[in-house]
Amino acid sequence: MGGFTTITLKKKDANSIDTNNVRLELLKVPKKYRFYAERDIIFEYESFKLGLGYFPENLFPKDKIHNLLQFKKYWSTEALGEVFRPKKGTLTLDTYFGRTSNYAMEKILKFVCTYIDEIDFVSGSFGTMVEKVATKKQEKLLLDSGLIKLKE
Repeated sequence: MGGFTTITLKKKDANSIDTNNVRLELLKVPKKYRFYAERDIIFEYESFKLGLGYFPENLFPKDKIHNLLQFKKYWSTEALGEVFRPKKGTLTLDTYFGRTSNYAMEKILKFVCTYIDEIDFVSGSFGTMVEKVATKKQEKLLLDSGLIKLKE
């Protein structure tokens, strides 16, 4: 998927994820952009139990899922792929074709630059986001930190 971008935290425990999600909120990053956490998995499981959302029978056999632990076998990054089920402690977005607004990318980039010591690595099309919305100061910080590399 073109433009798929992932930002991964160094610490992936619940406290770190919660803290960084609050930071995103304070920086006014739109709510749909948060670091994936255990509570997200529980939300999906509760939705599955209530028959809410879309859980295809071939991927989520109702006769084999009776508790959260069983649900996690099917609702996993390995089973569904990172696009549909991110890893804990990651924030994902799509930087192509206006799928993520410049406003949201600016706010996310501000978070990354402000809390750069919290970030383990970035992957995918992060560079596209930098090209689109970064200031020269932000770009220099990201280069100096090693999160991005100069284009050759």
